[in-house]
Amino acid sequence: MKNIKKLMIPAIVLSCLAFAACEKLPLQKNDKYTPSYYDNKVNMNVMEFMNSRKDMFSGMLSAIDYVDKDPAYKDVKQMYSSTGNTFLLMHNNALVNLEDGNSFFVKNTVLDKDPASPSYNTPIRGSDWSQYDRKIVADLLRYHVLKGTYDFKSLNSVGRWVDSYALSPTNDSAKVYIYMQATREGYLFINNYVGTSMVEIRPRTPDLHATNGVIHVMNRYFVMPTRKDISNNK
Repeated sequence: MKNIKKLMIPAIVLSCLAFAACEKLPLQKNDKYTPSYYDNKVNMNVMEFMNSRKDMFSGMLSAIDYVDKDPAYKDVKQMYSSTGNTFLLMHNNALVNLEDGNSFFVKNTVLDKDPASPSYNTPIRGSDWSQYDRKIVADLLRYHVLKGTYDFKSLNSVGRWVDSYALSPTNDSAKVYIYMQATREGYLFINNYVGTSMVEIRPRTPDLHATNGVIHVMNRYFVMPTRKDISNNK
């Protein structure tokens, strides 16, 4: 017991001295805390946003201009001025990047029409939208605009099929499957349905709000589901 008391007395003395020293120190003055918030408003319409980032969307802008030259597809460019819709904007990686094995130009080969080329009349990667039928390009663009607003606030973990602008009496499967993942991260998934080969595709930049709709920026383009896909994922 005496030994314990001998050890306790120095410890108490040291504690008192430390406390007294701390009282003499000036209070730490932190810089004024300024809260910051993530701003997902782009403060411009969808077309203006794409034109402001041609480093990302030059391929998509070229596709829009290509189909707009035909009076039969004037509705395509007008879509991007529509209000209350969701725009799946395709990054250059999704469309024209020849180094990306999943880009449209790489996945959708064309016949080499140059007689002087060693690969004449054989499939090659695309290099210009003029190599593709305008209807194919128009339907690609229409499919990536959804009718209605689908953002973080309006979605949940229950997947739903929503109509795209490619939907028509002759194409009733031009729908997109969309939902929020039921996890802490809450990722947004698009066309991640049972039976698809495109697994866990989510936007590179989701939930941007333009003045005329919602934007999700994609690194991949989407292929329309079949009627069987839609039926199997209700």
